[in-house]
Amino acid sequence: MADKRSNFNKRIEAIHLGAQAMRNLCIESQFDSQTGMFLTDDNSRGAAILSAIANEPMFESVSQETAVGIVSGMQSAVREYEKTYGHLPSDELMASAHATMRNMMTLEGAKRDGSTGAMMLESINQSLSTSEGVEIRAKMVGLVLPVLLETATLDAVTMIPAGANEVEIFKVYRRTGSNFGDFAAGTEIDQATVGQYSSMRQRYKFVAEQQPDGTKTTHVFDSKTDLQHTKFEIPFTKTSVSLFINHKRVARDLDSNGSQIMTGTHNGMVINCQIDHAKGKVTVTPTSALSAGTILHIEFEVDIERRPDLIPTIDHDMDSRTLRPRQNAIAADATIQAMFTMQREFGQDLKSLQMSHMRNTLASEKATRHLVDMDFACTREETFNIYVAAGEDWRLHRERLNEVLLNVSTKILQATRTTGMTGIFAGTGASTILKSLGAPYFVAPANYQQKNAIHYAGKLFGMWKVFECPVVIGTNDMLCYGRGSSHSEAGYVAGDAIAATMYTHPIGKGLVASNTLYELAYGEIHPFDGENYFYRVKLIDEAPVAAAA
Repeated sequence: MADKRSNFNKRIEAIHLGAQAMRNLCIESQFDSQTGMFLTDDNSRGAAILSAIANEPMFESVSQETAVGIVSGMQSAVREYEKTYGHLPSDELMASAHATMRNMMTLEGAKRDGSTGAMMLESINQSLSTSEGVEIRAKMVGLVLPVLLETATLDAVTMIPAGANEVEIFKVYRRTGSNFGDFAAGTEIDQATVGQYSSMRQRYKFVAEQQPDGTKTTHVFDSKTDLQHTKFEIPFTKTSVSLFINHKRVARDLDSNGSQIMTGTHNGMVINCQIDHAKGKVTVTPTSALSAGTILHIEFEVDIERRPDLIPTIDHDMDSRTLRPRQNAIAADATIQAMFTMQREFGQDLKSLQMSHMRNTLASEKATRHLVDMDFACTREETFNIYVAAGEDWRLHRERLNEVLLNVSTKILQATRTTGMTGIFAGTGASTILKSLGAPYFVAPANYQQKNAIHYAGKLFGMWKVFECPVVIGTNDMLCYGRGSSHSEAGYVAGDAIAATMYTHPIGKGLVASNTLYELAYGEIHPFDGENYFYRVKLIDEAPVAAAA
């Protein structure tokens, strides 16, 4: 447990430090450190970038010009992200990008002096250790954050600052550390937990044997025997004791200045109460028997001045799972004759064309793989009928649709106990229907253009992001997802141990030029009930079946 807690704290610290380093590079460097104003002057912005770069060791191996280019690109990507979504990237995304960049910029093969950090493919290190290789690597590093911010599926993903070999992901459980109030020691508590624990003011129903039955004239509440989770005397604070009959307060010791006697009336009947504050005991004696079905409650404040040991405690349990990254690789080759022919006849650089296609293929498959996994893990679903009778406007259904999605959000919240619905991955047909609602029910981003790829389409009902998915998701499906504020509150875990890195093979006697694009990445459903963060709504268009006569 101690090791897990230490590792968890290290993870939190890594996220904080990595996110802060990235903010220094690509956010704070856009503002004047004295006035906080946005820098519009190129010279001032350039000076701010140079100042930020000087504090970042991973740029030591590249030229100043290259480093400035990397940071400028990241600044632009962050501005576009904020313009589209209305908020800055999350801390864990920024920290993950920083860890990936650091891994790429400091990759080393095994050295004779015994230093660690050997790459999985030693030959990649050799090809990237030359001055030219370092510059190639730096250009790839410059794409890390922009590519992450452009990956639509990451809104449903928790990003982890990834290690090269494995990473540990944690779940923290809060549990009661004491038998107190409504809880036994070891009970898990979260936002949905309801009960008396931290409050010293407590209210309890008299046990069944002490409730009125039409004949009893004495009713006793004893804190030592009548409470479910404690079997010892609980002292009462003076002036805090009240008696309730049928949920209405009828007597309190505040009216008698905290004395051992309190008196009240109920339906013209005098109710006398004898209080033993030290032992936590109250004896109720009405002048005549209370009718059967009458309900008695007692309220008091625990005297923690007398018994400070009764102050309840919170314990933390921690569980963890180890994740390992998986390899993604794609290669392309061409003869040098073909390369010269393409350049001479068509003015095309075949090598650049191959690199572009490999990079796009790897990135596209990565985004769709996230969505495929989410769709595969989602088992809860329901349907919503959009059928419209002749002459009716289908938009009359929008309030019902809003109600259905609000209910879905509640179901996600109940399952995860951390967050409700935050967004939707919608198939093309479903996305078209949502767009047709128009403003203010559906608001598309400025200069929106439909793409044949997963992309942000707008905000629905002012609450939920909608991403159009031409692939993976059924055309009339809506895959709803939740994403909490904590770095672990998501249904999917992703991160790059080594971002896509190009490896150029030597040209042999066959005169074939080969290139391999290789990455080491994490990507899987969150090991702690990640499927609970997803819920599918299928849109159907079916005429209702007429009821039998």
